[in-house]
Amino acid sequence: MNKKTNDENQHRRPLFEVLNQHRKKEKVSFHVPGHKNGVNWDEQLTSFHTMLSFDQTEVSELDYLHEPVGALKESQDLLGKLYGSKKSYYLINGSTVGNLAMIMGSTNKGDQVFVDRSCHQSVIHALELAELRPIFLTPELTELDATPLGITLARLEEAFENYPSVTALIVTYPTYDGMVYPLEELIAYARKRKCFVLVDEAHGPHFTLGEPFPVSALDLGADVVVQSAHKMLPSLTQTAYLHLGHKVSSLIKHKIEHYLHVFQSSSPSYPLMLSLEYARYFLACFNENDLKATLAYRDLWKIQFEKAGLKSFQSSDPLKVRVSWKNHSGEVLAAQLEKQGVFSEKADHFTVLLTFPLLKQTTEVREPFCIQLPEHLEIKEIENEETNFSIASYTELDLSYQSQNSSRMKRIRLADAEGQIAAQNITPYPPGIPLVLKGERITIEQIKQLNHFVKQSMRVVGLGNKMELTVFSEND
Repeated sequence: MNKKTNDENQHRRPLFEVLNQHRKKEKVSFHVPGHKNGVNWDEQLTSFHTMLSFDQTEVSELDYLHEPVGALKESQDLLGKLYGSKKSYYLINGSTVGNLAMIMGSTNKGDQVFVDRSCHQSVIHALELAELRPIFLTPELTELDATPLGITLARLEEAFENYPSVTALIVTYPTYDGMVYPLEELIAYARKRKCFVLVDEAHGPHFTLGEPFPVSALDLGADVVVQSAHKMLPSLTQTAYLHLGHKVSSLIKHKIEHYLHVFQSSSPSYPLMLSLEYARYFLACFNENDLKATLAYRDLWKIQFEKAGLKSFQSSDPLKVRVSWKNHSGEVLAAQLEKQGVFSEKADHFTVLLTFPLLKQTTEVREPFCIQLPEHLEIKEIENEETNFSIASYTELDLSYQSQNSSRMKRIRLADAEGQIAAQNITPYPPGIPLVLKGERITIEQIKQLNHFVKQSMRVVGLGNKMELTVFSEND
């Protein structure tokens, strides 16, 4: 592993130190929160009491997230040194708030931006709030199930020829399934076009560890990177990091900090921040023996899945593995696994995605056990009919976000939707890429594809059970 943890200070936890000191010092609480270190909690919840004594407010020495000068500043500075950023931030409202602040702080109203069409919904929300003019780039798709593989350099070059005034490129790296693509090439080309690069690296906060993990977006030269710490690191749900690259201007830095203050609570959770600090500490202490233990645990499970007759597919990220069951859908396989107490990250029409943990060599985990799948399952088998997932290389909205705000909406049948402008995203799973974007005019080809997905019993978010959808009323 290519580690950045030689600094002995990385083994310190400044926020934990001051919280622990305060916990020992405080005999009675006459401040918020109302549980007063857990004194009025149900006795059946005694396991929470130790944690609740760390659930503090901004009393003396505990610092303030939105203007840190003490322990929180030192804690976040250590995070920045570990990741090699210009500055790093704790986020207590997930990568959602990071994406909102990153995009709104790095762009101006009316800017044209390139956006990976397989982006998270928080990116779409940020585009709308900032009233940007997005051009959605369609990533390459797998032949098996049309899951996204990332944006190619050729597609980006072609898009720039048609939209030379674009100011920012917003991409997802890695993909949900843990696949990476030549992001460094995209960043280098965007630099030549004087284009900012913003990366939603929700599933890659552990990439900073180096090999065998992919190279992190920050190390590849991205300007701003958002990571969901809770997805892959030992941090509490709703926690994330935001990192600034070294070339980010003071103005952009100020704007991002402003939006982080606007969108996040003025009473940030100390347990959440404490877990963010612990996740950084965990990475800093992660060594070669820990890596061996992590990969050995993954491999033992892969053996059990293969013994059960499943086929496994290793993603670019060593911690992401997809498994499939011949002639059965991923949804069916996931249901069978859950009956045996095995719960997966997600299931699509073809595979089940498994997300493995980073482990210390001393971590006690349950040994992988035998998976038993029924030999005969009376259920409709998966259909292998090939489908042409035809999505344009890049698309624009037919109704701008600004105009959408003053437009009325109505519900109509899918059969009557040709030529109408969608008032919400419509997304088949798989591939998990919006087939119809909010503000986009619906085509007959999209209607045919949606009908095909429904016939295949695929999940289509944004299309009701009555085959109805919401559109804007242009003539009302």
